[in-house]
Amino acid sequence: MKLIRVKKSFTLIELIIVILIMSATYLLVFSTNSFNIKEQNQKLELDNLKDFLLKKFSFKKELSFLCIDENFSCYVKVDGKLDKDFKIEKFFKIKPEVYEYDKNERKMEFKELRVDNFNYDVIFELKINSDFKTNEFIVDTFENKVYVFNSIFTKPKIYNFLNESFETFNIQEIEVKDAF
Repeated sequence: MKLIRVKKSFTLIELIIVILIMSATYLLVFSTNSFNIKEQNQKLELDNLKDFLLKKFSFKKELSFLCIDENFSCYVKVDGKLDKDFKIEKFFKIKPEVYEYDKNERKMEFKELRVDNFNYDVIFELKINSDFKTNEFIVDTFENKVYVFNSIFTKPKIYNFLNESFETFNIQEIEVKDAF
């Protein structure tokens, strides 16, 4: 009696399905990890602050990023409520000066922030309204960078010196008056 050998192997369709499943798994694992690595490596700074806040938080009326004088800790308020899960320590290296975005060079004053039954002096506040417009101000970080936040700009304009930002404001004001 002759034995018939049955050769066991995968069919072509089975091989294709296995390769597709392995490829999909590989792409999911490595694309997710690379996205998380990029996201974690992105350092939160003044020039990407608005983008970061809009990606991380959803709101209806107003989103605020506030920094206090103590340790330059920063918090987020979503529609007037403090998000206790979000806190950034030492956002600034030294206390910045914040000016109104006008030609008068007036320093801005902020309301106190209440955290855990204590009131703290606010040294910086970026507000984003429901139209995704920011409040307008100038921030001098004393690190050869001056940031101008304006509702027209998507990212803040950066200058080397405070007087440059005020000069630019005056030039733009004259250009607007001349246009009319």
